[in-house]
Amino acid sequence: MSWPGCLLPSDRAQALANDFALANEEALTFARSCTDEQWALTVPGEGWTVGVVLHHIAESHAQTLRWLGDMTSGRGVSDTAAGIDEVNAAHAERARSVDQAKTAALLQVNGTRLEAALRGLNDVELDQNSAFGPAGGRPLPTEQLAAVAARHTREHLSHAQGAVAIDS
Repeated sequence: MSWPGCLLPSDRAQALANDFALANEEALTFARSCTDEQWALTVPGEGWTVGVVLHHIAESHAQTLRWLGDMTSGRGVSDTAAGIDEVNAAHAERARSVDQAKTAALLQVNGTRLEAALRGLNDVELDQNSAFGPAGGRPLPTEQLAAVAARHTREHLSHAQGAVAIDS
């Protein structure tokens, strides 16, 4: 039952959250399954170790959560593609020594927060168009950013899994 003036989470948001939750669970399961040797393998095409790639996924969940808030508020995302590259490079240096347990914990915590935020989106928020800096400031609907959460996770996870498969 909906109350007048109260917007309920949408079915689209539930589907996006479900897809993201599955992708994050895949990343979490993989992170927990890696040996120390696998964790230290360099991922082709990324230039980072498996551990850094998985930690990047976990930190990206928090960034996506921030961006969702910026998009749904109408403020838009001011980050640029070049700025994101700089942040990612600095992150790779910081994350080199982060172990599996801490990375898995971060995947769990940040993933749970992002999933909850996705589940809470309503149709008006999903349809909200705001400037998205990484796309050159082009206006995008929040739904498009929300869909990236699962896709980004799976893309990087696939690269990390590929590095482990090549080494096996």
